[in-house]
Amino acid sequence: MPGLNFKLDRRVFLKAFSLSALASLWPGKAGSTVQFQNDERFPSHYIQNRDVPGFFIRSANPFPGVNMDEWSLKVKGLVENPQTYRYEDLFGFKMIAQTSRLKCVECWSAKAEWEGFHISELVDKVKPKPEAKYVAFQSADSYYESYTLDELLRDRMLLVLRMNGKTLSANHGFPLRLIAPFKYGYKNIKYITGIEFTDDRKRNYWADFGPYSVDGTIQPGIDHPLDYGKKPLSINGGEVFHFFDKRPDLKRKG
Repeated sequence: MPGLNFKLDRRVFLKAFSLSALASLWPGKAGSTVQFQNDERFPSHYIQNRDVPGFFIRSANPFPGVNMDEWSLKVKGLVENPQTYRYEDLFGFKMIAQTSRLKCVECWSAKAEWEGFHISELVDKVKPKPEAKYVAFQSADSYYESYTLDELLRDRMLLVLRMNGKTLSANHGFPLRLIAPFKYGYKNIKYITGIEFTDDRKRNYWADFGPYSVDGTIQPGIDHPLDYGKKPLSINGGEVFHFFDKRPDLKRKG
């Protein structure tokens, strides 16, 4: 599988996949996300779910991370100019920094400063055809997501390369992830390897294997922010802001 550090043992992968599907069916859990927490059935260097203070780590399928000697970003589908980008190419786009929360269906949220570029930068390069109404994402860990093109062109939707002033870590999506502040965390796909423009909606991982909607827009309810001791606070739906958060600010880096 391109982008992995070495060939993933088939039995390990199938075990991860089957456990992912089963975990999505377990009742009585907020969000019913997969609970790989330092699971000894997977090699110790695999990226797994961990409740790290400040920002929890969540991935659908434990995997060893991306091999940058093999990684590229392929942008294809209903476009006039398909493109393939190496990692260094992505820094040629106009960089933006913003602080926003990732809101998980498990009911917690975490805040970070994200740096990356708006998908309109890609749109200008690849020139989608008029019938291209949707965009599908593929990840190195076999995850996949989809959006309408209109959603992706909204403000504060970023393809992210850096987090809190540093290169994205493997745990948080290196080399490239999506930040969609008004969508639940499962829509914020990590380890992106492919982007495809389509005329119909492609599948979504957690709509296939869990109880979550394809849309994934954050609904009114309660949030337990990690930077507030997980104390419950009401939210109105859409992007999450609390009384101690700064309101949106876009800072162009060049």
